[in-house]
Amino acid sequence: MSSSPEAAPSQEFLIEETRRYHHFITLALWLAVVTGAEIVLIFLPIPMPVVLTILSLMSAGKFFAVILWFMHLIYDKRLLFWIFVAALMLTFATFSALLALFSVDVLDPKWIA
Repeated sequence: MSSSPEAAPSQEFLIEETRRYHHFITLALWLAVVTGAEIVLIFLPIPMPVVLTILSLMSAGKFFAVILWFMHLIYDKRLLFWIFVAALMLTFATFSALLALFSVDVLDPKWIA
C-alpha cells in the first residue's frame, strides 16, 4: 500500500464527466423516442417497402448513435473510428458475398438430394 493520499480529480475533469453523463442520458431518451416511433410506424397504413426502408434507416441511425457514444468512439482518436468503419464495411461485404454464394435460387437442383 502506498502512504501517499490519492489525488482528488480536478474540477475540469468533473465538469467534463458530468457533461458526458448528460449526453448519455439525452441519447438514451432519444433512442427511446425513436424506438417508439418505429413501433408506431409498423401499425400505420403505409406500403410495406416504405415501412421497411424507413425502419432500416432509423435502425442504422440508432446503431451508429450507440456505437459512437456508448462505445466511446466519439471521444477516441479519429483513426480508431476509421478502423471500426473499415472493419464494419469488411464484415458487411463478407456477409453479402456469403449470401450471394449460398443463394438458393442459383443452386443447381441436381446437387440437392
